[in-house]
Amino acid sequence: MKLAIRFRPRMVVVLLGAAAVALWSAGVTLTGIPALLVLALAVFYSVLFILSAYAWRRCHALETPATWEVPQRLLILAPHEDDCVFAAGGIGARNRRLGGAVRIVYLVPDEQPGMAAGRHDEARAAWREAGVDKGELRFLDLLPRLRQRDPRKLRLAADTLRSVIDEFKPTVLIMPMFEGGHIQHDMTAALVGTILTPEDRFEVFEAPEYGPYISLNNTPHRVMTLCARWLLGAVSYHGPPDGIDGRRLLKFRLDPADLDCKRRMLGAFVSQNAPSLIATYAYPDRLARWNPSRLRRYPYDFRHSYLRLSLLAHRIMPANIATRLFGVQAGTVGREDDGTDWDREWALDDAASAECSGAATKTSAQGSPPTR
Repeated sequence: MKLAIRFRPRMVVVLLGAAAVALWSAGVTLTGIPALLVLALAVFYSVLFILSAYAWRRCHALETPATWEVPQRLLILAPHEDDCVFAAGGIGARNRRLGGAVRIVYLVPDEQPGMAAGRHDEARAAWREAGVDKGELRFLDLLPRLRQRDPRKLRLAADTLRSVIDEFKPTVLIMPMFEGGHIQHDMTAALVGTILTPEDRFEVFEAPEYGPYISLNNTPHRVMTLCARWLLGAVSYHGPPDGIDGRRLLKFRLDPADLDCKRRMLGAFVSQNAPSLIATYAYPDRLARWNPSRLRRYPYDFRHSYLRLSLLAHRIMPANIATRLFGVQAGTVGREDDGTDWDREWALDDAASAECSGAATKTSAQGSPPTR
């Protein structure tokens, strides 16, 4: 049976160190070719131990403890129903317990036939656990479908999001991180970047969730996951999500009651395999402060990424071997062909630009679109 280590990176370091010591001990007692083979493995596992130890150190360097002690007007933007719980379920529960206001705005309905209404009900049930009234959940249809590009719809979405912000007047806004993991997550973060101004005085945070980017310095938990793969298939490491650009992640201290509430909230998403969600995402909420100076076209440089190495391995190796050795999410969900390119998503040709401008003027004259 495989040992699943969750959110405890030190255990991976210890196990890799023990494996290296055992191999060195065996290698010095053998002779001939067997000794050379075992010593080569000892060197390899020593390298893995050093990499994991460095990653563990980077975990401490990149993660900063934070507290949520003052009630806020908290606005959470989420493409999908469970995303907001991954990002801020514990914070939302704590903010309500402190007497703060919480509003959740979902930006795209489930595309699978017959699933949207059920997922809306799951979201209401989840936030009911945190004391958030169903009237504070807004279900909109703002983003293009997963594998579509629709710059005109994005521009209308930006106008609607601006109206949502102006109506609620948040003191804190939480949104997905622009990380290259899912195109609709990246669209959400990029859209907010187009509408915020220096006059907006509220705090803005990005929540990492998942993505294909791997860096020894910036994604230590993902490095730990890859190192653990070499423990003879007997150990798997599941860490919390990393950022992508070296910004510090605020790791919020949650009371046991808040973390337990987050678990119950995750348990409401029956259609998404609730037990797996609880096991994977029941970590204390982690946020990075949004920095307007970091607005960019791509989440990361694909040319020098681990993802490029992984895709190359899948072209030259049998798929099962490449996945075991270099397994990582295969690009941005929804844009697997080339990953997230915000300029390409946002760009309009001249005719479409004129049409979009006319539609925006009409919408402004009629008022903001209603919510569902």
